[in-house]
Amino acid sequence: MSDRGDRLPVVFLEVLPVLAARFGWDFLRYQARRKRGVRAFRRALLRSGMSRDRVEILTRAYHDVGSVRRLLRTGRAALR
Repeated sequence: MSDRGDRLPVVFLEVLPVLAARFGWDFLRYQARRKRGVRAFRRALLRSGMSRDRVEILTRAYHDVGSVRRLLRTGRAALR
């Protein structure tokens, strides 16, 4: 029997914190860009003269499209 199979859990535990930090940092950057994008979208709609009620509806929809939770839910539903 090979030693490699016995060391796999140790290697995984060594790499896991690095992966978690990387995904965490990437997620925070994604959220910041998303937030800036939603604000820019809202400002552009308001500058175009659209009514505030309509702007709020469209801004909420634009914000929800980039939701990671929603994307994960959609992905899970597609796997079923």
